[in-house]
Amino acid sequence: MKSNHNIIRELLKRHPDGLKASDMAKFTGIDVRSVNKSLESVFGVYIDRWEKSTFQNTLAAIWVVVDVPENCPKPENTGRRSRERISNPADAIFLNRKREEND
Repeated sequence: MKSNHNIIRELLKRHPDGLKASDMAKFTGIDVRSVNKSLESVFGVYIDRWEKSTFQNTLAAIWVVVDVPENCPKPENTGRRSRERISNPADAIFLNRKREEND
């Protein structure tokens, strides 16, 4: 299965005001469900704001990307196949410290 992370990050870099998941799906041709699933784990992407949606009077998330510096520390053991499920990247730092203390 091919990752859509780089495609989504590059698209959001070209749209600094942000995009809805449905707009990303239209621009890329990727199914909106796949876009939504990828957005859960794309590094440096977050919800900037909520706007009124045209669907059943609901709100839609507007996603933006942050440019991550090269020297930025990156968490280890993230993702679905890691031994310890990490939902927040800050947790990786805590888990690494905990491992170092136990060693």
